[in-house]
Amino acid sequence: MAEGFLLERMTWPQAQAAFKRTSFVVLPLGSTEQHGPHLPLGTDFLLAKELARRVGGRANVIVTPTLPIGYAQYHAVFPGTLSLSEETLTRALIEICGNLVRYGATHFLFVNGHGGNMVALRRCGEWLRERCVPAAVSCWWEMTHVVNPEWLALGHADYVETSAILALDESLPDMSAAVLAVNKPLTGQIALDDLRAARFKGAHLAVNLIMTDITDDGAMMEYGMTAAKDFTIPPTVARKEIGETILEGLANYLAEFIEEFRQVKLPPVGSVGPLAALGASKAGLTQL
Repeated sequence: MAEGFLLERMTWPQAQAAFKRTSFVVLPLGSTEQHGPHLPLGTDFLLAKELARRVGGRANVIVTPTLPIGYAQYHAVFPGTLSLSEETLTRALIEICGNLVRYGATHFLFVNGHGGNMVALRRCGEWLRERCVPAAVSCWWEMTHVVNPEWLALGHADYVETSAILALDESLPDMSAAVLAVNKPLTGQIALDDLRAARFKGAHLAVNLIMTDITDDGAMMEYGMTAAKDFTIPPTVARKEIGETILEGLANYLAEFIEEFRQVKLPPVGSVGPLAALGASKAGLTQL
């Protein structure tokens, strides 16, 4: 069975055997949303799927099918974007993980391709923690520096993301339409670092906007996301070789992380700390 770590390719007896072999599950998820004028709508879930596949080839894990739709309502002003509510996405993640825990999963790594999924992932992680199941979330664009410190993501539909897509399929981007993102200001004195962060007279304030508040073409800089110093790098400098190095490097990094994360054992909630002491005290009073 080729790529036997992929759950979608297994029969149920093969899946049963796989869960006896390993209890570590990798769950990729992303989004179907606009990615500026030159990248495909599937960018986020396609990259999450590919990275999870590469990780599965290196680590003793089970890789689930990819969730291709996340929370992206703030992108929905651009045609083609699909979005679930945060509540629906949270519920879906919890129910899927509930199935997997029933089959024997004890550890999870979510390979996340979209920042808008983080609220749902945190809520799912809390649900898993209550069941003593450790879960970690990787957002690949925040981790490119572990492969090369010079490769720092600049924003939505930037040269790093474009390079990764080129590594996946050179026919996907429309490089003739690639443009350097320019964030629109909110006013003459209020600049926007991204959809959530505004700058005014040296201080940062939180805002909640939609994509057309900051960009007309869908490309966006995210100044607070990175330690990058040069935001003038256009997506046209993207190269397949850069993307391939990033994907390979991150797959190696995450495979190493998985081996370390396997060691995590979580105690039952309330079995340690102040609540445990309170429970012991109540038990003592009951016995008197």
